[in-house]
Amino acid sequence: MCMFRFPIEKCYDEAFLTKMVDRFLSGEVRAFRELQSYYDVKTRILLRNMDEGKPNNKIAHGFARYISNMATSYFIGKPIKYTAEDEEYQELLNKELENNYIGAVNYEASKESSKKGIAFLLLFLDEGGVLRIQKCDAETVIPVYSPRLGEFLEGAVRLWDEYDIDGNLLAQNAALYDKKEVWTFKRKASSGQFHLEDVENHMFDDIPVIVIWNNEEACGDYGPHIPLIDAYDKAQSDTANDMEYFSDAYLCIAGASELMEAAGTGASEDADTKAADLRKNKILFLDEKGQAEWLVKNINDTASENFKDRLYSDLFFLSQVPALSDESFAGNLTGVAIRYKLIGLEELAIMKQSKFEAAQKKLVKLVTEYINLKYNKNFDPETVKQKYERNFIANDEEMINNARNLDGIISRDTQLQMLPSGIVPDSVKEKKKILEEHREEEQRMLIDERLYE
Repeated sequence: MCMFRFPIEKCYDEAFLTKMVDRFLSGEVRAFRELQSYYDVKTRILLRNMDEGKPNNKIAHGFARYISNMATSYFIGKPIKYTAEDEEYQELLNKELENNYIGAVNYEASKESSKKGIAFLLLFLDEGGVLRIQKCDAETVIPVYSPRLGEFLEGAVRLWDEYDIDGNLLAQNAALYDKKEVWTFKRKASSGQFHLEDVENHMFDDIPVIVIWNNEEACGDYGPHIPLIDAYDKAQSDTANDMEYFSDAYLCIAGASELMEAAGTGASEDADTKAADLRKNKILFLDEKGQAEWLVKNINDTASENFKDRLYSDLFFLSQVPALSDESFAGNLTGVAIRYKLIGLEELAIMKQSKFEAAQKKLVKLVTEYINLKYNKNFDPETVKQKYERNFIANDEEMINNARNLDGIISRDTQLQMLPSGIVPDSVKEKKKILEEHREEEQRMLIDERLYE
């Protein structure tokens, strides 16, 4: 992905902003749309043309969709947990995040970055002053970074179009977000340059656009492997073509001139008529020694299948996403065995998490600022911890035993955090429940002692 590195002051200029948007639309957006088409299983094989009369099977495979869905679901299929030591802060934070369906929003943002290498979250206040968090597609936002050391985010441009009821483009809009304001620009469909329409305060203390990178290179999970997907599509489609050739076998009858004349395929007919009859009847009359046999195309099936198997295995090996149809996943495997087979996917998730944590830290900061302003509080977003839990079939008994074996070595709070979310959804609340149960037990014991005195 091309990085835009300019001082934010340049982007206020209408001519500069227009040039940057046009370059983004002709470059990055075109690439993003191709990646999206592969996720939608609209691969290049669907555009292939063959000579008239030849089989032209177009078999597209959903490898891109499988890779992206698998990587995303494993990484963030279980929602992130946000924990704060302050109980009131925890409650208010969870309320704002849950009101915005943060689990679903984060999942879709992660999937978008899996497909295209980058995704965005936008925070804004609606007409009622309520905080909203929205996922934005990669082709709708231009991040602008500082050219200075550190390359921090200077601003972001959000793009959207206006259409009439017939689908005709009426205007293009661009909203430039800096640390204080939103600068809204507009151009008509027939006009080449954006013009400033409005400037207003966005009510946040930082740029309310959060950039989520899939990795340091801003590369999607299946983008580098598109040539392998194309090769597999072509190989499978060609196999289908060969099978169709095989089913279109011709009966070759030698020494049958009388039959040839009776069938009306004499020399007086033109070449086009003969070719049409040949395709329709699938019979060749040859004036030689009497003989009849089927004329078929020889297919090297073994070599073809070996080639496709190699493409298939290379695709999953290089993408680091396992093929769950593999026989090695059968049987009752231990948690360690499952993790070993998912080691490539785990490494992929670690790279995603390193970028996602930074994005979520900014999200928590902006949401906390809104909470502090709304409720006149002074909560510190630095006290919030994020917990990520991989979404895979775990051996719960093994995890419970591992936590129990660490009794006396680590804190009870850490032990609770080691347990699956299906058993302990919230370690902080669980810890409080345990303390309450201990107090109730102590009170009961005191009452019993007094009864026996």
